[in-house]
Amino acid sequence: MRPIVKKNLAVFYPQGFLDGQSAKMVIEQQDGAYLLEKRPEFTLVSLKKIVFFNKRGLDIIVEELLKVGEKIGAVIGFCDYDFKKYKMILDMYQRNFNFSLFETSEIATLFMNGASSKNLEEKKIIVYSEDSEQKNHLIIELYERGYKPFVPKSLNEFKTLRKDYDFAISHSYIDFLNRPVQAHIKENVIVYTLKDFVDSTLSEKFDMRYHENSLKVGFVFFLFNAHNVSSMNIHGVNFLAKLSTAAAEYSATIAICGLTSQSITSALQNDLEDAGILLYPSMKDFFDDKTLLNESKGGAISGTKKEHITKQLVEILPIVTQTAMSTVEVMTKLKVVKKSLKIEPLTLEESSSNMGVAIAFYGDLNGLLILIFEEELAKRACKVFLEELEPSREDLLDALGEFVNIIGGKFVQQMQKKQCKIDITMPRTFDNTSKILQNKKDKKGAQINFSVDGKDLTLFLTR
Repeated sequence: MRPIVKKNLAVFYPQGFLDGQSAKMVIEQQDGAYLLEKRPEFTLVSLKKIVFFNKRGLDIIVEELLKVGEKIGAVIGFCDYDFKKYKMILDMYQRNFNFSLFETSEIATLFMNGASSKNLEEKKIIVYSEDSEQKNHLIIELYERGYKPFVPKSLNEFKTLRKDYDFAISHSYIDFLNRPVQAHIKENVIVYTLKDFVDSTLSEKFDMRYHENSLKVGFVFFLFNAHNVSSMNIHGVNFLAKLSTAAAEYSATIAICGLTSQSITSALQNDLEDAGILLYPSMKDFFDDKTLLNESKGGAISGTKKEHITKQLVEILPIVTQTAMSTVEVMTKLKVVKKSLKIEPLTLEESSSNMGVAIAFYGDLNGLLILIFEEELAKRACKVFLEELEPSREDLLDALGEFVNIIGGKFVQQMQKKQCKIDITMPRTFDNTSKILQNKKDKKGAQINFSVDGKDLTLFLTR
């Protein structure tokens, strides 16, 4: 089925069913050759005329799209669907997939690098998503292309105003990070989701490198949500106990919520407690324990080894710097001016107005990226993400974490283009720069000091 190609956008238009059999006929060998010749920026499959699809059918299409996408660097995914189909795809993949989703092919063109018109600000765009990470990424992508999207504060406001806009975006999803499916962040706590039987297979499925790098970046609490666990045996308990022992070396804590007498025996529950694991009836009980959580706010970036910056990290420093600074410039509309570059331990003037975010990356290349903003600069960079003109410091930290998270995602994409595959942790925020300095004072890295409209911005890259 040959795609229709217009202005760097290629779209396949299948009809009827997309299952394990029919999906094989959508993208055939000659279609791949045609796409390699045309080299579109986006290659999508329209679901407009699809009456039924299943995960196997989508998997087959994605596999074929990826073969071409990886060769020409194209964004791949699906378009032309309603909310019901969108929700089905999210549920099928549990929000863990390596393709993008656009409500319409017209909306997809907004995100193409060379497709925007001269009168960008005349295109009225409204953006809403319940997923704040996705919402912020959509916003930044649009800003980088010169648009000025409006961001409503609620779904009701979006529904009321959408008719007044040329483009209303509420269920698009841009692939930019491949997070471990079982992890998300809340209040600087990494929350893992456990399901069904927790046994010896947990150690096989668990992303240990992700967990170890989360410790490295400074997370001090890890909560396992066990509400959907039907049974936990001795092998699952032993694995969690080992995690707790390893976490203690970083002064970090493992907690579990939602276990019941039906899912675990009292003897095994005692074994968890003996291993130093905290048990809570529910997630609410855990997050209501403010005395405990206050400890996480002051946690420092961890690290038992004095691993200094490597030659490989120095070589990719321009990519890291360009990615971060261009994003800051787009969102602040201010020029970022480099003041100095030194290979030295992190040096900062302590200030109560400074706030920092750290992200670790790992895979073909390992490293740690820290960005430190003056508070007023952080407000300027995150203005479009914030609902209040004068946000609380906690809300600003959350927004800044998401902002740096998107910078990290863009860095991952840039490295993938160079055939370097890496993953990143979620962002660890710090409202006290002394905590960042605590374990980095003797560790050499590349420190670049910038000035943005008289406000200080610091980038630090190390192992």
